[in-house]
Amino acid sequence: MALARCEEHGPPIGRTNTYTYRHDPVSHPDSGLVCGITGCDKPAHVWITADEERLYSAGQRVFELPTQAIKVRLVSVGVGN
Repeated sequence: MALARCEEHGPPIGRTNTYTYRHDPVSHPDSGLVCGITGCDKPAHVWITADEERLYSAGQRVFELPTQAIKVRLVSVGVGN
């Protein structure tokens, strides 16, 4: 499963996976994808494993992220402001 990390935090160190391939989400850095490190709200890159990179090379562009691996930044529309 892909993980999201900002430039500062770099590639994640997985317990069972090695994340060596970095890709950017659509509209990066304004995609709303935020680093999964607690306390960090910087725009994130998506890091994937070698197996996922093979899928990416074959044309797959949507990858699952594990629970609590990312946060999302929402745009204010003025309601309640």
